[in-house]
Amino acid sequence: MIKKLSIAILLFISFAFYKIEYSEKKKSLKLEREPYLQTVFADSATISWKTNIISKVSLKYGESKLEMKSVDGKVVDKHVNILNEVVLKGLKPNTKYFYEIYNNDSLMAGGDSYYFISSVKAKSKEKFSFYAMGDIGQPKAKGGFPDITANQINKLETRPDFGIGLGDIVYPIGESKKYDAYFYEPMAPILRNIPFYPALGNHDWYSDPDENFKREWKLPNNEHYYTFSYGNSFFIALDSREGGFYKFRKQKAWLEKTLKENQGKYDWIFVYLHHNGKTCSYKKDYKHVMKLYDVFAENNIDFVLNGHAHTYERLRPYDKNGNILTKYSDDEKYPEIENGFISITAGAGGKLKTPWTPDPSNQKNCKDGDIVSKFYHKGHFTTFEIVGKKLVFKGIDSETGEVFDTFTMEK
Repeated sequence: MIKKLSIAILLFISFAFYKIEYSEKKKSLKLEREPYLQTVFADSATISWKTNIISKVSLKYGESKLEMKSVDGKVVDKHVNILNEVVLKGLKPNTKYFYEIYNNDSLMAGGDSYYFISSVKAKSKEKFSFYAMGDIGQPKAKGGFPDITANQINKLETRPDFGIGLGDIVYPIGESKKYDAYFYEPMAPILRNIPFYPALGNHDWYSDPDENFKREWKLPNNEHYYTFSYGNSFFIALDSREGGFYKFRKQKAWLEKTLKENQGKYDWIFVYLHHNGKTCSYKKDYKHVMKLYDVFAENNIDFVLNGHAHTYERLRPYDKNGNILTKYSDDEKYPEIENGFISITAGAGGKLKTPWTPDPSNQKNCKDGDIVSKFYHKGHFTTFEIVGKKLVFKGIDSETGEVFDTFTMEK
């Protein structure tokens, strides 16, 4: 009796597994996430996309859509749908390549908007631009507007070479399973041809970032904090977590070592992170960020970019103690800032603080009323255009495309 029961159980389990396997095979192949650029450098690029089932992964690319060569890829993750990845190598710098993605030799996506431009040569002084924004991944059902911001970036006359994210990439708790609906879907028109390099925000920390944020990105170093360069500029992403940096001592030591190793190699150095330091917004002054002001000011950092406050704020140049460098009195035209840096909050890429109205007349939210160059309280993103030692900055309204803030810096 026991033997017969055991055989019956085994037959049932075998049938169940056969049924599941057969069901998987019967599924029709579907694109679950549009292709997006993970990284793009002068000689290599990584392109990813998601499907509903495991399949043969390949990609065709070329400088012309009429002449493309094929490269095989692989499945790199099966956590939320199937993540496919193709790495391209041996690229020519500053060159436009079209691409098409394939699964089981079936074309899944391709066309005029599916392309990337490899970066300019290292240390090159060729012209390039990038966009920066924070707090993008608020769902539209809860008043978010990531699609509106993406649409405006898509309409820019000069297309950015890459974008940087100032934290809080996906609300409310940074889960992998929310990335498609809250981030990749509304941002798809620009992610397919502009690479994006995000920093961690406090909402991204509400779910273990090593199991969520790092699963969604392919970033340098440990992905909590990392660097990359583009042309004559150097970019440093930090993980400011909430109330204290991720592994503060280790991260600070890495930052100081990194800055020392790269002094004099680049014309421009940018730091970006999620939390603000000293501010006139509705957020508090985050002391853990202010602890790094001396590092920023003494190591030729030009700009510190952050999100967190769902508004816009450009501050006058700070010294290492967070005091205003009063000698830089022209808010629209700067020379090189000596022993200081400019801090910009751009935290309304997809979410706006309401109800709240900045009050520049008395700066009631700020102890030092003279520190702000420009307030703006609507959805927005920012752009930086660099040609050699000249930089042009713009703050742009997400809905109207209006340039609400601009300045130049020339070294």
